[in-house]
Amino acid sequence: MSLAPEAQEAALAALRALAARGDDAPRTLLLAGPDGVGRRAVARWYAALRGCRANLDDPCGRCDACRAMQPDLDGHVASPDYREVGPATTTRDGKPTRRPLLRIDQLVPRERSDVDDPLGPWLARPPAFRHRVGVIVRAETLTEEAANAFLTVLETPPRHATVLLVAPGPDALLPTVASRCAVVRLVPAEAPPAVRERLAPHPSLRLGRPAAWRAALADLEASDAKRAAVADFVAALGGDLAKAFAAADALAERWTAGDDEVPGLLREAWRAAGPAAYVRGDAATAALEEAWGAYAHRDLALRDWVLRLRTTPRP
Repeated sequence: MSLAPEAQEAALAALRALAARGDDAPRTLLLAGPDGVGRRAVARWYAALRGCRANLDDPCGRCDACRAMQPDLDGHVASPDYREVGPATTTRDGKPTRRPLLRIDQLVPRERSDVDDPLGPWLARPPAFRHRVGVIVRAETLTEEAANAFLTVLETPPRHATVLLVAPGPDALLPTVASRCAVVRLVPAEAPPAVRERLAPHPSLRLGRPAAWRAALADLEASDAKRAAVADFVAALGGDLAKAFAAADALAERWTAGDDEVPGLLREAWRAAGPAAYVRGDAATAALEEAWGAYAHRDLALRDWVLRLRTTPRP
């Protein structure tokens, strides 16, 4: 079955050993590792393994449970025994939020909630095949209220169900959540030489994030345009201030539209200029992201960022 990503064989081996324990396997697991290394793909692989009717070391890919786990062209999995829950990207009144949070009503029933089927009750229902798996994506964004309301489920999920949390590591979670998880660690992946040659300097190469470099390769025109926009902006910092502001505006159009490649590409540019430039450039960029997260005036924050960066050595 082609759900599991490359470079994660150690994690898959650990999960095989857990699945072999059947009902005695830990039922609350943390898939720990940086963004883009295949944590969600590993979660889906494990769900397929627990649901597979063939009882092999890997999902057979042929039974009805395995076929239901195969994602469609949009990446959606239709299995009735698999559910992913992630942080809300909008506020309750529909406005975009820069601080996504996993809310309590996504996990447990609440009055006056727009969530029809929270994860807790869904996990409690019997599986259609052999086993239910609920995945909490970006579990580090769990609010304390949500975590406390869900602790009983994390402590003792139903025997027919597993809760998988996806986060950078135990230290990123609330202590009460981390203490209830068995940890399976994922590692960064090494990009093939051809990918490195085509995409350098892309942050996914240094950080070992296959999902990010695949996305860049899938739309090379857009990825090349972003790298060019970053290069133009960095070059403009050393010239006329009005041109630097204009270049920053052009870059921010992509950034504020939700393009998370931009800050990574910027940080690669500061890294290329040396340690001192990286520290100052990264601090200025982090301050800009914090200001936007606090809903500061976009253009004023952007101009403050440019002025800070003009004192930073450039590559």
